[in-house]
Amino acid sequence: AALAGQTQRKLNFTHTKWLPALADDLSYEFLGYAQPVEGWGNIGLNLSLLDLGEQVRTGERGTVEGTFSSYDLALSVAYGAAISEKMSAGMGLKFIRSNLADQGAGIERGKGVGNSFAADLGLLWKVTPTLNFGAALRNLGPKIAYIDARQADPLPQHIVLGASYKVLDSEYNEVLLSLDVYKPLIAEGSFASNLVKAWADEALSYEFKEMDLHVGGEYKYSLSARKNEAFIALRAGYSLDHDGEIKTPTFGMGLKYNSFQVDMAYITGEDTPFQDNTRFSLNMDF
Repeated sequence: AALAGQTQRKLNFTHTKWLPALADDLSYEFLGYAQPVEGWGNIGLNLSLLDLGEQVRTGERGTVEGTFSSYDLALSVAYGAAISEKMSAGMGLKFIRSNLADQGAGIERGKGVGNSFAADLGLLWKVTPTLNFGAALRNLGPKIAYIDARQADPLPQHIVLGASYKVLDSEYNEVLLSLDVYKPLIAEGSFASNLVKAWADEALSYEFKEMDLHVGGEYKYSLSARKNEAFIALRAGYSLDHDGEIKTPTFGMGLKYNSFQVDMAYITGEDTPFQDNTRFSLNMDF
């Protein structure tokens, strides 16, 4: 939905060293491009790749038979446009390919490769000039099957609700606070019923335990009298995930000069697989 507010073409590349405490060859890559279309809104294309690294292949008796590589990939097209003076909406459609193994083992002689497709829906409401509210439904699509279609796995459907509030907005200084809540919606049945089931099947206390809560803040100092032309940003936040037992602070910084912006983020994640997780992002306007 945020595509609707863009007036320039944008290119983004993001690299994340994924779960460094578990392995040194896991990474997440993202490449995205956004293009405004006068009178229609904005369109976007992006490619996401989760590289799961190299695995050891073993036979039925545990003998090593070589190695293979695993990855998940999603190719998406998105569209965002204003639906009122203060509200915009967006939709993304994506093709998903999950390549866990090039062949099965034992009685599972098929390939460990699955394909699916999904839709993402988003809404952005600019309540006031300083307060924004957003909502997104993600991964609405059929289950993905690898070897046996009768044992298909559901996509990670979820809903995210978020808000941001600009505490300070002067010529050279800005302070922004943000909060979002993540709730998984994986359940049997149709996509529409999952939203109801996710709240009705379990006790309310357990539903709250399943949620992830993220809070954050950003201080931005402008290096130019022109808004957002050049700045340095300092960021900090906290991630609370009861179900995954992750409670960790996060830190980041950003630097923009003319058309280029570089951002870095760091997750401490002590005693978790996310420990010392870093993310690097490069953005370009043109």
